[in-house]
Amino acid sequence: MRFDFRRPAIAGSASDRDLKQISAEELSALDLIELRVDHFTDLSEGCIQGVFREARSLGKPVIATVRSTDEGGRRRIPDAERVRIFSLVKDLADLMDIEARAEIFDEVRDVARAAGTPLIASYHNFNGTPSYDVLSAHVARCLERGADIVKIATTTNTEHDLRTMTRITLDHFEKGLVTVCMGPKGLISRVFFPVVGSLFTFASIGDSKAPGQVPVVELRRFMDRLAG
Repeated sequence: MRFDFRRPAIAGSASDRDLKQISAEELSALDLIELRVDHFTDLSEGCIQGVFREARSLGKPVIATVRSTDEGGRRRIPDAERVRIFSLVKDLADLMDIEARAEIFDEVRDVARAAGTPLIASYHNFNGTPSYDVLSAHVARCLERGADIVKIATTTNTEHDLRTMTRITLDHFEKGLVTVCMGPKGLISRVFFPVVGSLFTFASIGDSKAPGQVPVVELRRFMDRLAG
């Protein structure tokens, strides 16, 4: 999976409320909009589809994410309801994101395939970073199961963790990879990984949606200063 971004790319994570308040500066700073439906205030069909249509009108690719609470979601949404939501937005999203370990992975993959929408298989570890071999095997399994992009977000507790995630990024980027190190020690990954192979990184619109996630405008400034 390839994107034609002219710069290291940022996906801005937003709720329905965040999207209504997005500023011109935030819109200029981001390259994709991730709609975190688990952060929405209203899960009715009309509201969800309306938010996605509004996001599409902003001219940026839209990621549909209905995150499980097991991997950082704000509210518990039953799996059957999550499948329904993905089906609702299948023609309004440019990408869909489902946890690789979710019991509904295959169902969501089939929804995405039927719509011709690329699928992100995501993995979040809020305790630490598994070994290089474990993560490499995970990438292979996700691709075998039909993922178009594999997202790996781990908590970086040590410099070794950061080196492991850097190595994963460098070795597997050609397969379609998004890598993020969460936590205070992982901030550098959000600036650096998109430069060396991660398709994009994540920043927040409004409240942070993950540990260590910074506002999109702030992250873009870091990136621009690095680029010279």
